[in-house]
Amino acid sequence: MTAEKRPSMSLQRKLPLFMTLALAMILTAAVSLSYREVRRASDMLGANRLEQVTDQLATLVEATGPRLAQRSREVATNPAVRRALAAGEVAPTDTTAVNAALASLMTAADSGAVTELWSADGRVLAKAGAGEAVGQRPGLVRNARSDSVSIWPFFVSSGRVYYWATAPITANGVTLGAIALQRRLNSQPETERSINRLTGQEVFILFRNTDGKVWTTLGGKPVAAPSTPRRIRGMQTYAHGGVSPERVMLTERPVARTPWVVALEMPLASLSAAPRAFLSRFVVVSAILLLLGAIAMWLISRRITQPLVRLTSAADAVAAGDYSRRVEVGGDYELAKLATGFNHMASEVGASQAELEQQVEEAQALAEELEEANDQLKRAAHATQQALIAAEGANAAKSSFLAAMSHELRTPLNAIAGYVEIIEMGLRGPITPEQRADLARIKRSQGYLLGLIEEVLNFARLEAHQMEFRIRNVPLEHLIRDVEPMIVPQVKASGSDYEFTSCDPELEVRGDREKIQQIVLNLITNAMKFSTPPGKVTVSCERRYDRVALMVRDTGSGIPEGDVERIFEPFVQLGRRLSQPREGVGLGLTISRDYARRMGGDIIVESSVGAGSTFTLLLPHAIHGVHDVAQREAAS
Repeated sequence: MTAEKRPSMSLQRKLPLFMTLALAMILTAAVSLSYREVRRASDMLGANRLEQVTDQLATLVEATGPRLAQRSREVATNPAVRRALAAGEVAPTDTTAVNAALASLMTAADSGAVTELWSADGRVLAKAGAGEAVGQRPGLVRNARSDSVSIWPFFVSSGRVYYWATAPITANGVTLGAIALQRRLNSQPETERSINRLTGQEVFILFRNTDGKVWTTLGGKPVAAPSTPRRIRGMQTYAHGGVSPERVMLTERPVARTPWVVALEMPLASLSAAPRAFLSRFVVVSAILLLLGAIAMWLISRRITQPLVRLTSAADAVAAGDYSRRVEVGGDYELAKLATGFNHMASEVGASQAELEQQVEEAQALAEELEEANDQLKRAAHATQQALIAAEGANAAKSSFLAAMSHELRTPLNAIAGYVEIIEMGLRGPITPEQRADLARIKRSQGYLLGLIEEVLNFARLEAHQMEFRIRNVPLEHLIRDVEPMIVPQVKASGSDYEFTSCDPELEVRGDREKIQQIVLNLITNAMKFSTPPGKVTVSCERRYDRVALMVRDTGSGIPEGDVERIFEPFVQLGRRLSQPREGVGLGLTISRDYARRMGGDIIVESSVGAGSTFTLLLPHAIHGVHDVAQREAAS
């Protein structure tokens, strides 16, 4: 004994569920793609701003030398300084003047700065500043211009970063001495805040010597050099920090006329903050849209399936013997037509049942009369037997018909198809040409719906990389000849002419025959749709180096230049209006080009507004060597 088959979920529930799932998948894909684009834009913008600010900062630091040279020239012209250099020592009467001149080069922001006056042999003649010079003094630059300043590399002393700047003092081309300034890098919080405002992100300012041995912050704190370079999201990043280093993006610019390099680093995590905030907002909006879409899907599906539910219930009642049950006629045209046919069928079955019951009653009355008339017994018995046989046959026919009808009507879509076929065959009486045209529309609508579903399913398989390709050598002319019987009648029925310029019989392409045939059908169908009668669709082919080109030309209105690439986007149909509907959902060209590219080819378009369009399918030329075939398939 077989177990009873468990009924599947009703269409009334499946339809909104599937539509909601499709909407959820679309929204998920939109959120993912949008987040990826926003993150890429944020990365590019952050990198560009970081480079711009680094350039500006390097230019700003470069201006330090000329400013220091200008101030040093003023000190060099001081008479007391000149006398001290000429005498090789500072006279007691000039001590105050020399110290005041050197102090004018000091900055109030750095208490650790020291300014010294050197003689030509490198001795310190005078000094200004509260601190003492640290580290080794640089050598005196001789034969240098009197208006130049030499900036020396950074060095570290007692955990702080210093540098020397020397300005020579000359007379008649002879170096008399130099003014030497030892500066200590100090914290500049306002500068860092200004840089952060310019970049719009959290950044850190670093300096280093050109040899990379000393790295320091803007505040003069020595730091380790960034390490472990690695490309992340297309950007070069480094690890920088202490115990737990973080990934940073680093830009560097050398400072002209100095041994320094300015470096700005930005934590990679700060670049992702804005995209993550965008993602959060987009997810909330998508959730709201999904909820509203689910409600709308439920309302729409209820409107579609409710008449079918009523029809199924009525069919069950008729199968149980209630021939008075009727279905309300209303709704869309096809559903109203089906309801009218069902009501007519129920009326006919009820009338047949009533007639059968009446015949049985008459037969029983006749049998009673025959019992009273002994002389008519044989004839009455024979007549009664014949009547009973007819009644049993009619009753069996009725039971069989009701069982089959109940089975067919349990699935509304099968009931629709069954009644269309019954009506077309004329089993319910002759039908008018208008009714036959209506039945043809129902069939076309069913085929059109299946075609749309097939296009969407193919597109989903392509996106999921689940489509299989059987690559082999395909004779091109034979393939086009096989396509012609399917498409030429449609082209001619649309009022256009069709012409095929024969190809070289030995011309073969490398690809999947079924997929190539579908591409050719799509291209010729599109050419037919957009060719205004009397138009012409021309198919030709030729070899182009290692590829084969199949051209489909039409004499339609053409495609504007700005829309040439859009026609290959999913769900895009150019020129679609309510008064001029186009069949399909806009996936034909998308799927065709994807097929071509998966087979190593492509589809290109040449179009001129008012003169028509040419769609060219490019595919690899067939190869016959065993080694070459294996190599090509491995590359694919």
